[in-house]
Amino acid sequence: MTEQQLDAFAGDDLQQLLTDLDQLQPEQRNEAINRIPAQLQSLIALFESELKAHVKQPESLAQRLVIELAHYLGGIQTYIPRNDRLKTMLRNIAIYNAHNKGASIRSLADQHRLTDVQIYNIIKEQTLAERARRQYNLF
Repeated sequence: MTEQQLDAFAGDDLQQLLTDLDQLQPEQRNEAINRIPAQLQSLIALFESELKAHVKQPESLAQRLVIELAHYLGGIQTYIPRNDRLKTMLRNIAIYNAHNKGASIRSLADQHRLTDVQIYNIIKEQTLAERARRQYNLF
């Protein structure tokens, strides 16, 4: 989603909640975070550990991200692909990009330990997906 599309979802309630959270004293903020469901607390810990190397205040950003995630996805069942499915998706995109840069089918098959037919199918699938992203469906 684009930032403009996300802004359409972001209500004043979410912005007010995030502002209120930012204005809490550290001990009050920790108490508030300790009251949210355990699954969200686990997500905060995961995000915080990943953000530590990249941002100055990883705990604050992790909390904000999880609150926004809960706001947008809360109450609905959402499919999040497992690691192996995600790896396959990323591999297929890499194969498509390499082919577009001139890599041969044979070299891609050897590199990824796939058959030529599998490479052709991946390129076809990714071409259709790319076309769908760039072009509107007229019918």
